[in-house]
Amino acid sequence: MKHCLLLLLPLLSAVSGSVQAATGTPTPHASSVLRSKEVAADLRATWLGTPLKRFKHLVPERRATASQISYFTRPDEALTIGGYPVTGISYGFYKGLLCCVEVRVLGPVNCQGIYSLLTRAYGPSQVAATSAQQWTNPQVRLLYTEMPKGYATVIVASTPLVAQYHAARQAASNEAA
Repeated sequence: MKHCLLLLLPLLSAVSGSVQAATGTPTPHASSVLRSKEVAADLRATWLGTPLKRFKHLVPERRATASQISYFTRPDEALTIGGYPVTGISYGFYKGLLCCVEVRVLGPVNCQGIYSLLTRAYGPSQVAATSAQQWTNPQVRLLYTEMPKGYATVIVASTPLVAQYHAARQAASNEAA
């Protein structure tokens, strides 16, 4: 890949390790905690946008027909991140390119632990919705959403691929009208 991969999050080291195993691309680990003002420059993932054919051992999970995003999992993947257990990790592909990674977390202690890892790594978040926090830059959007009763999702998405998806959806909507 063209750019050196900086882990999106120390807590997503398991995800990037899976990408490394699947693509053969080395994934250096972040050696220090990032300060919040560095988020805009340092939150990036060059493995977003990687073609599906470069991944090995992925199993189809679901296809969101409306969004044209196909989701896959890795059955051999360790389901702990930063020492906290997670219930699942899904890889979303739009037009055959990795556009997002979704991590699901269950239990208030695990949710708060992972959220703490995020805030230590990237500083304060921006409020995205009532139960959602986000960190963004032109390449990557990181969204932490916590639901009542101790359930959370962390989504790392490629900003350019999501914009491409929205543009295609808008064009299709305009043609149908």
